[in-house]
Amino acid sequence: MPAHSIKDALTAHLIAKTTMNDPQITTLQRIDASPVRTHFVRTFVIVFLSFAGILFSIDFVPEPRVSAELRATTTTQTASVAQSTPVVPQQITREVTTPTRIRIRTIGVDASIVTPKSTNIDVLDRALLSGAVHYPGTALSGETGNMLIFGHSSYLPVVVNKAFQTFNELGKLKSGDTIEVSSATHRYTYSVDSVTLSRAEDALVPLNVSRPTLTLATCNTFGAKQERWVVVAHLTQKSPI
Repeated sequence: MPAHSIKDALTAHLIAKTTMNDPQITTLQRIDASPVRTHFVRTFVIVFLSFAGILFSIDFVPEPRVSAELRATTTTQTASVAQSTPVVPQQITREVTTPTRIRIRTIGVDASIVTPKSTNIDVLDRALLSGAVHYPGTALSGETGNMLIFGHSSYLPVVVNKAFQTFNELGKLKSGDTIEVSSATHRYTYSVDSVTLSRAEDALVPLNVSRPTLTLATCNTFGAKQERWVVVAHLTQKSPI
């Protein structure tokens, strides 16, 4: 090896050894490296915070376990309270509707019901030409009170207008027979309480009764003109159509 190469190698070795053993040189080297380290730390913090902000903004940050457990506990407690709390049924409101049709299967009655806007005799007579008539101002279907429905009867075997035979054979009904009155939305079933033949002036219909009541009336086809068949029934069932 050339002399200058050996000399250079010894010189480098001595410098390195002196640097390792000399605290001042080591300190100076550490001081020289501190800006680099500070810059690295600053850059790392900025990148970390930026990345964390991006994750948070897209809701990609995992939910803390304590929060999840708290929510699960709250849900369980709410379910327990709901199960232990008694359910109070809503009060059922009796629905009342305008009658539109009447059926009495035992005597073959199936007729429409008209409710005039007036109690004028001429108005009622015209309404009777269309079928049974619900007397204006009396109770509606299902309503507490007395619902009066009346219709024609005819002794003639054949008539042009079937409305004249709407309540034929009404007097043949018996206690317990069923009468169906329908509205646009419901069917109301009534059970016959009584069947009475009365004079017209005596066939008064009490309106203030304590339960839903149906009263049917027609003239006595084969008797005196002043006689009326009066059928009284009470509500037993209501069902949607």
